[in-house]
Amino acid sequence: MPRLTGRRSAAIAGLLATTLVTLVACQAEAPAPSTSLAPSQTGAPSEPPTAAIDLTDSSYKPEAGKDGGSIVIGDWQQANQFNPYYLGLGSEPAVASATWASLVSFTHGDRYLPDLAASLPTVDNGGVKLPGDNGDAMTVTWKLRDGLKWSDGEPLTCDDFKYAWEWVLDDNNFGVVSSGYADIRGFDCPSDTAMIWHFKSVYQGYLTLMKAPLPRHFLQAIPMQDQAQGVGFRPDELSKLPVSGPFRFEGVTPDVELRLAKNPNYSSSRTGKPAQLASLTFRWYPDRDAVIVAYRARKIDIATGLTEADLEGVADLGAQVVTRPSLIYEAIRPNWSPDACSRAAAVADRGPGCPMADPAMRQAVALAIDRSAIVESALGGAFRPLATNVDPAAWFHTQQSAPAFDPAKARQVLDAAGWKDTDRDGIRERDGLIARIEICTTARQARADAVALAAASLKDVGIEAIPREVDPADMFAAYERSNRATPCGLRRANFDLAVQSLASSTQPSDYFFRYHSSQFEPDGENDASVSDVGIDVALDTVRSTVNPAVIRDAMAEFQRIYLEQTVEMPIYFQQIVELHAAKAGNVVGGSPFGGITWNVADWFVKG
Repeated sequence: MPRLTGRRSAAIAGLLATTLVTLVACQAEAPAPSTSLAPSQTGAPSEPPTAAIDLTDSSYKPEAGKDGGSIVIGDWQQANQFNPYYLGLGSEPAVASATWASLVSFTHGDRYLPDLAASLPTVDNGGVKLPGDNGDAMTVTWKLRDGLKWSDGEPLTCDDFKYAWEWVLDDNNFGVVSSGYADIRGFDCPSDTAMIWHFKSVYQGYLTLMKAPLPRHFLQAIPMQDQAQGVGFRPDELSKLPVSGPFRFEGVTPDVELRLAKNPNYSSSRTGKPAQLASLTFRWYPDRDAVIVAYRARKIDIATGLTEADLEGVADLGAQVVTRPSLIYEAIRPNWSPDACSRAAAVADRGPGCPMADPAMRQAVALAIDRSAIVESALGGAFRPLATNVDPAAWFHTQQSAPAFDPAKARQVLDAAGWKDTDRDGIRERDGLIARIEICTTARQARADAVALAAASLKDVGIEAIPREVDPADMFAAYERSNRATPCGLRRANFDLAVQSLASSTQPSDYFFRYHSSQFEPDGENDASVSDVGIDVALDTVRSTVNPAVIRDAMAEFQRIYLEQTVEMPIYFQQIVELHAAKAGNVVGGSPFGGITWNVADWFVKG
């Protein structure tokens, strides 16, 4: 996934790491989807739930181990970006988690633990005030652990977090998400270990807002324009870069490896000691097959970056193969706009309007496409029907039932909505608009197969679907670098249906940017023009509170409407596949933000 550009609020993008534990014990069964095709009018429930949610209650208990030794991680995606605010490639969050500690540690169970913070501020413990002090909408007070240091031995204080806030908002900076940071109207450091954020509006994601402190004493001498171009973080400069995490940068051999050494100035909030490993190495390979070969040859201890397609080739490794769903899901995505849809020549003669703007058409498409057949074609089976795009491991996930493959019902829905095959050519029409749509995707065999299957299914119910494969550079072109003629340009709404990968999130507030009706391009990420009263109310509720129980109920309502109104047709979550050698202790799976190395301070070599 490319690095974000521009200064819009776009927090959804860039999330490539995963969760492991499914938290369903306290989740209620959602209501059955309504058959109504009218826009939803309901909002988030007003009654508070009976059970409170403690997001700081982690069950993580690492195994005791010895100090010393080294672990080597192999990946086919070389990490090129070492600034924690500019991460993009799948391998880069793992490097960042090993080198950049922040206020909070994100555990594999979708819970938060203090890291550089002494404790996590909440409403209950007085760390969060709603309304806040002196006219704040919200005031958040953090306490840092005593004696924090950068890897070069300099003190790590509140001022380094304040520098990171100033750095993100600097007018000469670019390509970094400013959402949340821009909501802070004032940032105070009463002491080296006290930090106060003054919010001008309630910000739900305050716990995970600060990606990392940045060393003012090192970076302030580098002009921001140069930092935005990578100065200070380039491979030949990394050994001098002060970091806050368990490991420091030692050296880089481009295209070969990145070497990290224990940071003796870091201490774990759990143990009070530095990392157990003496060193950690990331080694790069040209492709996934080469990673597997290196693992079998014992040149690496952990193989990452593998996918479902690699499972057959490593089946003989047994328990060394670790799989878990990622936050990236494949989906069929309809364009809701009534007047800004595909301008392709192939659909130019269909008449006025946009077929997918009709809720009945969206519901019929969801019923007519056999998503299990798509997964069988792409993955060889193992289909787990998806109802919504919320990761089942997320604390706000609500169990839903995915719509069944039902062409007969699809025809009934279209008939009832007035879509008729009046001239008996096999294609329906209504009010002069022919049910002819373009399906956009990128030139990848699995997606081409998915589009072909979808098109055949839609033809069976009277919808003519015309596949179109385009260059990803066109399909995902930024708003500023595209126009209404850009082939399948998502950000310019030049599509009817799109088969693509999308990023889910474990931050409820992130869904606002993609699905709220105020976030149409170019002001947000809602390039499918989703507009629903109930969704807006639910997401406004999420944005206006920090109460996890209220947020859970609002997100349950969002998920209900997402399914009922066919916001998207999610197919499957992509799987992350890793190989773990038996010698690697406490390697327990990735977190939503930190990847496999979220707990790297606890890793050790068994022996």
